[in-house]
Amino acid sequence: MKISRLILLLLFCCYGPWLSADTGALISTPDLSQLLEYPSDQNPEWPVELIPVEKVEYKRNTKASFCIRPVEMIDTIVIHHSETPTTSTPEDINDLHLARGTPEDPWYMIAYSYVINSPYAKKLEPMAKASEGRPLGLVGAHAGTDAYVPMDEEQKKIWDDKKILCGKENEEPKFDPSLIKDGLIKANVTTIGVVVIGNYAPFSQDNPGGYSRRNPRYPSVGTQDMIARLSCQLQKKYPKMKNIKWHNYYHSTSCPGTIKSYIGQIKTMAKEYGCDFN
Repeated sequence: MKISRLILLLLFCCYGPWLSADTGALISTPDLSQLLEYPSDQNPEWPVELIPVEKVEYKRNTKASFCIRPVEMIDTIVIHHSETPTTSTPEDINDLHLARGTPEDPWYMIAYSYVINSPYAKKLEPMAKASEGRPLGLVGAHAGTDAYVPMDEEQKKIWDDKKILCGKENEEPKFDPSLIKDGLIKANVTTIGVVVIGNYAPFSQDNPGGYSRRNPRYPSVGTQDMIARLSCQLQKKYPKMKNIKWHNYYHSTSCPGTIKSYIGQIKTMAKEYGCDFN
């Protein structure tokens, strides 16, 4: 894929100033590796990994807009299920999200920052693995467009310093004041989405792939452990990530189904690996 103007500018001006068309203020932008790649896991200050995370090459819709943020803005991990068969791959989820967009409002790429493949309880397939999704330096699209949350002082400073910018790959990123409403910021800006592949919600007209009432689906102990390991690994690398929540905490939805009932157990497991979540 041809490197776009935005990417070239970011390469040339890593941590350099941008001129905001809205305010005329100088804005600092992150390094390219914080945008379209995950930070390297080779940082000697980080602990030995608790769970291997596979890299995935995703297609992107270069006509879609996205926002960039410092990783220090993130304080919460949000758990989802994909509402698809467990045979789905991260690439399948990316394709679904690209197709979900409209010409007026296209999606840039997969909405979640991490993807977990793991069997339902009492099942043996698919093979368990964790994969990267949307890079951490990009704001996700998972908590809900109308979900807003308060900011702490560090997050307010990042916002006030205009380090959260939005645009497209062929445009200069700009400060977008609409991310704030009544002093609250869009939840997607301060969270990352972790999706567990599968459908853990009951059958309904809106969820034809859901389980029957007689045969509910639950996350296996192994699935819970994978979420715990991944969450703890993230907290060890980024200590500000102190919260684990679930999709329907922010938005009226059946997601993440029965996984929600195990969030407490997942936090207990994470504590065994040396992490404390609120």
